Amino acid sequence: MLNKTKKVLFSFLILTFSTLSAFAQLPVGQEKEEVKKDEHGRQIFDDKKERKGVKYNLVPLPSYDPASKWGISLINLINYYPSKGDLKSPPSTSGAMANYTTNNSWMAGVFNKIYLKEDLWRLTAFGFYGAFNTEMYLSTAPGQEEAPMGLAKVTTNIAIGNFMVERKIFSRVYLGLGYQYNGRLVEGRDSASQELLDKNHFGDEFEHMHGLRYALSYDTRDNVNYPYSGMIVKVSMDQMLGSDKQNIFLADYRQFFTLGDNVSNVLAVHAFGRFISADASRSFWSSYGRAGGIAQRGYETGRYNDRNLVNMEVEYRKETPWLNSKLGFVAAVSTGKVFGSSKHSSGMSKDFKDAEWLPAVAAGVRYRLLPYERLNLKFDYAYGKTGSVFYFGITESF
Repeated sequence: MLNKTKKVLFSFLILTFSTLSAFAQLPVGQEKEEVKKDEHGRQIFDDKKERKGVKYNLVPLPSYDPASKWGISLINLINYYPSKGDLKSPPSTSGAMANYTTNNSWMAGVFNKIYLKEDLWRLTAFGFYGAFNTEMYLSTAPGQEEAPMGLAKVTTNIAIGNFMVERKIFSRVYLGLGYQYNGRLVEGRDSASQELLDKNHFGDEFEHMHGLRYALSYDTRDNVNYPYSGMIVKVSMDQMLGSDKQNIFLADYRQFFTLGDNVSNVLAVHAFGRFISADASRSFWSSYGRAGGIAQRGYETGRYNDRNLVNMEVEYRKETPWLNSKLGFVAAVSTGKVFGSSKHSSGMSKDFKDAEWLPAVAAGVRYRLLPYERLNLKFDYAYGKTGSVFYFGITESF
């Protein structure tokens, strides 16, 4: 039944792509007109005209991960400005997407980010469901410090639904309250893998977590998609309700510098941390590679796992006049680690001092899909200690 459902879903998406692709780059509600440029060759925009109607794009993209292999993503993307006469709010974005890979991993989801009343209110809603076939390295004898690691072939079933309301409480500062749901079940794809999961205290039923998210942020970015300057600092706590009282803390710092008064050259700095209370379920630990919705480039998700995670990145971003000023490049270096499990609970990382650093280098290409919104298509190649990973998507890594 599940395979039939997947076939129907992706057949529908392919049909949608084939019938709408001819219109994928056409903004709805706007007339085509001559492009005006300044002395630097950059496009001059009329804010009032750009904010009328909606801009729709149907974007097919490849995907790749060493564990889930190659795949295809289809993204329906709508950008718009819901508050009439508002010339300050960033572009609101709504969409739906699906992904399917050659190792039968799949996911489907919807997303919304809405800005209202001159950026006084920010509303975020996100939800997806999927099953990911990956690999995990787990202790063969938890409790024994020198126990060797074993490779478990697993399917991780995930259901996520989040909603957040943020309000500006004074200049540039936002206070947020939201609801979080996160459910998952990790299953072994063979008997040996299931035995490893059982030894490491993974549950055999779908685990459900839900609770409240409290957030505080300070945002001075000149653009939410591709900033030339400014910063955003955001801290949040997910307070889980019900019988499972675990808490998840997130800290996210991003700053952007224009180099030499030329917005074609930007230096971006990012620091991110995810910290989970000591009684957290093993299924919800941080997995280096992608955690808290943030990609840690250069590492296969599932290879390095522990309760806590930190990651730091520096990225140089270069815009060029090529392809009508739509082509750009990036280069980045990063490092991080996972840590925090007690001395006798896992063969992986221990405390922060003993956990190994995970450095990576990355390079990428950008194509400006929406010039006014500074929304890019991205392709990144990143290389870490254990191999390389390709990244395809919309918007920046941070």
